[in-house]
Amino acid sequence: MAGLGFALLPFAPKIAVDPHLALALFIAPALLYACYNTSPRALRRFWFPLLSLAVFAVLVTTATVALVGVTLGGLSLAAAFALGAIVAPPDAAASEAVLGEVGIPRRGLLLLQGESLLNDATALLLFGLASAFATHSNTAVTPLALAAAIPGGVVFGALAAWAYLRVTPLFARTLGASLADFAVTFGIWLLAERLHISPVLGVVTFGMIVSQRRPIGQPARDRLQGAAVWSAAVLLLNIIAFALMGLQSRDILIRLPSAERWPAIGFAAVVLATVLATRIAWVFFVRFVEGAIASRYAPSWMPEPPPWNASVILSWSGMRGLLTLATAFALPRSVLGRDLIVLAAFGVVIGTLVLQGLTLGPLIRHLHLGEDPDLADEIAPARKQLIDAGLAVLPVGGGEAAEALRFRYGAASKVIADSVDPQATSEFDELHLQMIARQRVVLHRMRDAGEIAEDVYRRLQEELDWSEVDARSYGDNILKAT
Repeated sequence: MAGLGFALLPFAPKIAVDPHLALALFIAPALLYACYNTSPRALRRFWFPLLSLAVFAVLVTTATVALVGVTLGGLSLAAAFALGAIVAPPDAAASEAVLGEVGIPRRGLLLLQGESLLNDATALLLFGLASAFATHSNTAVTPLALAAAIPGGVVFGALAAWAYLRVTPLFARTLGASLADFAVTFGIWLLAERLHISPVLGVVTFGMIVSQRRPIGQPARDRLQGAAVWSAAVLLLNIIAFALMGLQSRDILIRLPSAERWPAIGFAAVVLATVLATRIAWVFFVRFVEGAIASRYAPSWMPEPPPWNASVILSWSGMRGLLTLATAFALPRSVLGRDLIVLAAFGVVIGTLVLQGLTLGPLIRHLHLGEDPDLADEIAPARKQLIDAGLAVLPVGGGEAAEALRFRYGAASKVIADSVDPQATSEFDELHLQMIARQRVVLHRMRDAGEIAEDVYRRLQEELDWSEVDARSYGDNILKAT
């Protein structure tokens, strides 16, 4: 909303984005961030619904939108398919912001995360093909080139991950650790494009391997700082993308003759309705197929189909975001009907965010689809095992320090046994938080009275900050969307 608000200001500048820069700037870091939040085990377990959502749903949505583009928008077939590829892939980040606060079963979140990662690859491959045909290019992407581009991207990403995991210890405990992630991500994308292999699969393969194979000795500060930097960077990219798209849409509406503005807005509304209806129909069709296969054959490779109310939520969790905006930017300016395509893409993004974003939470509560206990049930024994492993290394009769640690982790074990939330604050943590609150008052008074210098104040404040984060429960340390 911040980016959109900036675009609506009357004095907002005119900013053009090079189409070749758009995908590398916006999509490469977003893909790597998605890799860090996606479970390879979940991808293997839910491969059937993920395949239906990340591949076939994108194909079906692209085809239906292309049909609307040809019949109602007067677009060429290639341009209409480009529009379909632009608006087809949902963005899980937008849905997770709502779902994470309301709470749904883990399967739903895992499917959205996996879908968001894999449908990017499908949509971008379709977009490359459609753009090549729309511009009559024989060098960008052709079906024959895809046969080499797909495995080439995977191999290139794996080689880059192998090399990066051996170099990354050199950046440990430095600000260069986060910068190296960005530099390598952009480097993989740009080199893959230069080599005419899939940059999407290169970044995805790199991200999945690195996220699973980082050294166990990676400093905790590097991991925490990296997570914070990447979260802020993806948020900033979303703000910039919305601002740029808002500016482009404003300029398009200004350029259009008054007689063509409402038809263009109406076309965008029809595309939005097509996108929403296609996802709903496809999700319920796949749920019906899953149920039929499970009831008749019960194959071991297929997980139990979700309840129908979960399918309702999944069908309504198709908000579009950064990928749609970035591919709209990347559409070559020579494509006939580009202005109409960009305007429709922006309409789909805003429409899904408003319609689905405002109604998804109430819909979940209406269907009584709360968060399932599977996560807590899995965390509790794992956390207890970690506590027992830590206590086992304490020496017998190790003095006051060892006894203090036994008391602290004994309180944590009591929380695991007695609390619904296995990561809730213990009695020890509650007392610790009271101490920290009093320490903050004293620290501020010392600074205000001139008893300590500013640099001393900042170092002690950071020490208290880390202590408070350690004492609070996991849920208290999660940043909310609003």
